[in-house]
Formats: sequence, C-alpha cells, structure tokens
Amino acid sequence: LLGPQKNEAGYAVLNPSTKILSVTVKDGICYVNLDSAFLTPVNQVTSDVTIYSITNSLVELSNINKVQISIDGKKDVKFRDKYNLTTIFERNLQLLQ
Repeated sequence: LLGPQKNEAGYAVLNPSTKILSVTVKDGICYVNLDSAFLTPVNQVTSDVTIYSITNSLVELSNINKVQISIDGKKDVKFRDKYNLTTIFERNLQLLQ
C-alpha cells in the first residue's frame, strides 16, 4: 500500500493511509475490504490505475482469478464516479507499458 520506497522509482497509486480491513479468497475471487482512505486520490492517479494496480497484482497469485473491493465492508460504493465496487474485476493488462 505504501508504494515505492525511497530508493525505488515511481510513486504511490494508493493513499498510503489506506488500511486493509480484511482479505478472503473463495472460489478464485479475492475479496479485499479497505477503509475509506482508499477513496482519497493521490498523485493525480487515475481510477483505472488505482483499481487495476490492486487487481493485476492479486491475480498474479495462483489461487486468485478475480478481485472484488469493498470499503468499510460495503460493496455499494462508487469509486471516483467511475467504478461501482459491486463489480468483480479481472486482470487488465492494457494499462501496463
């Protein structure tokens, strides 16, 4: 969640004060419950990059194929007026360069 360390290139794509409240995996879906700090943008990062930085990282694990994100246990949250978090996200490699 903290992003690159001092000796690494790049910048944080998630608010570093975001807390992971819980993570569970069932039937290949990883359910990630974050606190509301996740909703606060940092470094002018787009909503696509934020969502898929989490999703693409998690689906690298052999037992995870999809990701659902919730905020304080709620899925009926709109993330930056673009993504409804009731969505179950799949890998999106179009954002990688």
